[in-house]
Amino acid sequence: MRLYSIFFCLFFALQAEAQHEYLDHPVDIIHYEVSLELEDTTDEIKGYELITFKLDAPCDSFFIDLASVNEGKGMTMYPELLIDFEKTNYRHEDDRIWVQTNPKWEVGSIHELKMFYHGVPETGLIIGQNKFGNRTFFGDNWPNRAHHWFACVDHPSDKATIKYSVVAPTHYQCIATGTFISRQLVDDGKKMKYDYATSIDLPTKVMVIGVANFFYDLYKPDPGFDVSAWVYPENKEEGWSDMQVSVEVLDYFMDILGPYPFEKLANVQSTTQFGGMENAGNIFYDEEAVTGEGTMEALIAHEIAHQWFGNSASEEDWPHLWLSEGFATYLTDLYFEQKYGREAMNERLIGERIRVLKFAENYKHPVVDTEYEDLMHLLNPNSYQKGAWFLHMLREEIGDSSFFTGIRKYYEAYQYDNANTEDFRQIMEEVSGSQLSKFFEQWLHRPGHPVVLFETIERKGRTVLRMQQMQDEEAFQFDLEVEVIYEDDSRETVVLHAHGANANYAFEAGGKKIKGFIYDPNVKLLFEQVEY
Repeated sequence: MRLYSIFFCLFFALQAEAQHEYLDHPVDIIHYEVSLELEDTTDEIKGYELITFKLDAPCDSFFIDLASVNEGKGMTMYPELLIDFEKTNYRHEDDRIWVQTNPKWEVGSIHELKMFYHGVPETGLIIGQNKFGNRTFFGDNWPNRAHHWFACVDHPSDKATIKYSVVAPTHYQCIATGTFISRQLVDDGKKMKYDYATSIDLPTKVMVIGVANFFYDLYKPDPGFDVSAWVYPENKEEGWSDMQVSVEVLDYFMDILGPYPFEKLANVQSTTQFGGMENAGNIFYDEEAVTGEGTMEALIAHEIAHQWFGNSASEEDWPHLWLSEGFATYLTDLYFEQKYGREAMNERLIGERIRVLKFAENYKHPVVDTEYEDLMHLLNPNSYQKGAWFLHMLREEIGDSSFFTGIRKYYEAYQYDNANTEDFRQIMEEVSGSQLSKFFEQWLHRPGHPVVLFETIERKGRTVLRMQQMQDEEAFQFDLEVEVIYEDDSRETVVLHAHGANANYAFEAGGKKIKGFIYDPNVKLLFEQVEY
């Protein structure tokens, strides 16, 4: 390896935790072909991989993520790594393969990298037993654990297509990302080889396989795509019953968002490390969620919403995770609104508000969080519930017509692509004709929320309702609806306009006596009420 190349690799190693190292990566992955062999007698996997990539910028080296061996877990490379059928110098350490480039390559040129590896995955591909004691293999990649079982650029900004070829003992069935291509007996009939492929660019977080003993059936054969259930045979009736609501959920989201973006929708009972996951076209649901009692509806709605937001239109980088999780959470609220009514959605929003307020007691970070210590820390109420509340308040700010038009336009603009919060803001401003910089800044880029104290003051024969913001952070700007209840049980709704730390509303002298107030009766504002 040339000296300059060594320095290049060291530079990137020192920058391993930098926010933009993936965004500045000098190669773009176009396609993965991943061939895996799974066994019953060992947790070791064997992998062969062909990666097609494009050179985006001049460089002496680039990296591919692949877990190194640590305490018996991780992947060991076979000696040769080939690019364009020629042996290439590389170094595999610290969970990365550093690959030397050819000085003759031109920017924009396309190349193929071939490698072999074997090892026991520490995570990412979860090998173990399901709740019925049967052996299973499930991809569980979020956020960046795909590289524990196949070589990849493990970041949502680098999308690619993928083909999986999976060889496993014949008593298993295999589900994987993409369209089913074929299956055939191999190894003298002892094993079955399954091929799946997708022509749609995806982030690695949602590229998976699932290998188990499944019961499989279709809900709705469709000229465009199939909706199916893949559940353990021991509770196939429960799984079939619980997952059939996915057809109704799909119909709703296709109506408000546009066509379903993938080749199929397989609802898969799974045994993974962290629970259910919205993998593209084959959603993995935690095995314990399947009960036959119809309790999966919200979970199913959330994961199906991700097919549009998170899987197709993906966040550019991790601090913008709310564009995935906040959207899926609020779209689930909207599904409940259209099916069960506004009160049902309000109940969900109130519960989500409680979670946000409780979380904020100990976590003083904004929704767009650039100072997280661990990617897993982003799986929190800021990304989910506060992101959903932001969308709910944005809907109130610009109106239903602009909101739903903007959501569709944002999705259309970034379908199969990546976006950040600024991209979303620009589209919502364009659609609504509103200047939304302050709105986005105070709810997404600042920590905290309005903490308000209410009091009534009698002044010169008038009743004055005073609202004071008590949070340590600077004052928020918002409108708060207040329902006034009079002693004769008549009611009216007034609006407090908060443009600073205090806001007042004066009721005219000689008016009816006030019995009480209901703050935010229609559940439109994320705020916390405190008392003396």
